Amino acid sequence: MKKLRQSLPAPATAISADTASPAVERTLQLLMLLGDHPRGLGVPALARSTGTPRATLYRILKVLLAHGFVQPARDEGAAYQLGPAAARLGRQSPQPADLLALARPVMQALAHSVRETIKLIVPQGVEALTVAVADAGLEARVTSRVGTRMPLHIGSSQRLLLAHLPSALLREVLSHPLERRTARTFAEPERLRASLAKLKMTDSVQGHGEGLDGVGAAATLVRGEGDAILGALVAVYIHAGKTPAQLQAIGAAVEKAAQEISAWQLPAPGLTGAPI
Repeated sequence: MKKLRQSLPAPATAISADTASPAVERTLQLLMLLGDHPRGLGVPALARSTGTPRATLYRILKVLLAHGFVQPARDEGAAYQLGPAAARLGRQSPQPADLLALARPVMQALAHSVRETIKLIVPQGVEALTVAVADAGLEARVTSRVGTRMPLHIGSSQRLLLAHLPSALLREVLSHPLERRTARTFAEPERLRASLAKLKMTDSVQGHGEGLDGVGAAATLVRGEGDAILGALVAVYIHAGKTPAQLQAIGAAVEKAAQEISAWQLPAPGLTGAPI
C-alpha cells in the first residue's frame, strides 16, 4: 500500500456548535463521494467536488483515517478510498424485506429526478412482468401499470433481459412466430439473435418505438446475489423532442439507480406486484 504523499495537519481541538452541522455535512458528502468512486479520489478532486477548504478536508480525513472509514487508495492518482469501517457499517445495516421494498424508494426518487415514469420489470416465462411503477405525477407522461406483461422480444428493455437469461428461454421464444407491434419490433429471428448478442455485452440499453410508436425506454439490469438477474429498472418516456443530452442524462440516472439496488446483492425473491 503506497504512502500518503502529504502529511495531515493536527485535528482541531473542538468543533463549535455553530460549525457542527457543516462539519458533519462535509464529512457525509466526502463519504458519499468516495462511495461513488470505489477506486478512490485525490485531494484536489475531493476538495473541488465537496467545496471543502483543504485545511478542513485534511482534518476530516485524519479523523476518518484514524477510525478506518477511509484508507490510502491502491491506485495511482488517487489518495483515498473507503475503508473497512465503512464496509462493516454497510453490512450491519437492516436488510430490506425483498426487492420491491428496496426498489420503491429508489424508483420514486428516480421518477422525480428525471421527471419520467419508472417501472421495475422481472422475467416470467417468455414475458416480462411489471411489478412496480413510480412517476412524478406529471400530466404529459407515459403511463405504466403493475401487472402489465410484454413478450421478451418486444422492446429494448425486454430484449436486455432476454439477452442475459438462459439460452433455453430464447429457444422457447423462437419456437413460436414473433409478434410484431411496430415497424421497429425485432420480429425476425436472425435480427433478434444479432441484437441479443450485442446486448449480452452490456447491462444497459436505450431504444424507442419497438412496442409502441413514439415511446422510448432506458433500462439497466438489476442483479442480485451471485450476479443473478433479478429484473430491469426502466424509465419510459415520450421520445419525440428529447435531445441527445437529455437521453444520455436519463440513461445515466437509471443506471445509477439500478446499481444502487444491485449493491444489496439480494437473493432472487418471490415477487408480488403492487403499486408504489
